[in-house]
Amino acid sequence: MISHAHTISPSLSKYVAAMIYNKDYYPECEMDKYLPDGTINIIFELTGTDKFIFDNNTRKKKQGYSDVWFSGVLKDYITISAASEEMIVVVFKPGSGFPLIHKSVNLYTNKVVQANEIFGTSILELHTQLKAPTSPQEKFNAIEKWLLPQFKEDDFYTNIIHFAIDTIQNSSSKISIANLAKKTGFSQKQFIQLFKKYVGITPKQFHRIIRFNEILAALENKEKISWTAISADCGYFDQAHFIKDFQSFSGLNPKKYLNDVGDYPNYVPVK
Repeated sequence: MISHAHTISPSLSKYVAAMIYNKDYYPECEMDKYLPDGTINIIFELTGTDKFIFDNNTRKKKQGYSDVWFSGVLKDYITISAASEEMIVVVFKPGSGFPLIHKSVNLYTNKVVQANEIFGTSILELHTQLKAPTSPQEKFNAIEKWLLPQFKEDDFYTNIIHFAIDTIQNSSSKISIANLAKKTGFSQKQFIQLFKKYVGITPKQFHRIIRFNEILAALENKEKISWTAISADCGYFDQAHFIKDFQSFSGLNPKKYLNDVGDYPNYVPVK
């Protein structure tokens, strides 16, 4: 497989977490589980090959998508096509969705839609440009050029939402949403609605996903696994709660995840 990661320019770094080009990835399995990480994504498929979302239980195709699509923030894992003939994935930082699409990100939570439904013909024109035989870097530059005018400066995102996200990300133990809301100057109800508008899910759901991804990182970096230690390090008060959350987000218990996971923590081959 050919893979390139782009260094995000300073003008986009507060919105974009990563931009990745993959080519000639043909795994043995047809499907991957994509586990929630709190981000939204735009995916450019450059060979004209349709991709699919499969039913998590029956593995039957339930939705197809092509060319370029938008994936909202996930509350649960989805089962997707695994192969990547030639593809670019743009990963956006939590909270940056509203400055990008200019409407509540919650409208697209747990959804994947064709990107032109949100961005119109301009993203289809960009897709056509990206299919030309140019280098990965030239493709990255074209995406950045298209993205820059899409974003609207948003002081609320820069200040309040950044503060809330940073507080949640840096708190592995139980967090008081009421206290966090108070610090932002809003009532708890107002704060939750604003958070959903920008991030796509509630602060509590986001905190659970952050803790889950801390577990995935811990599993990836430790040769010897202590489930009790990992669950405690990631803010769980007991191992049963940790396993319940893990099962909810991945459809697997932790030991099964370790057995099945491939090269990337949030992508689990369906065997």
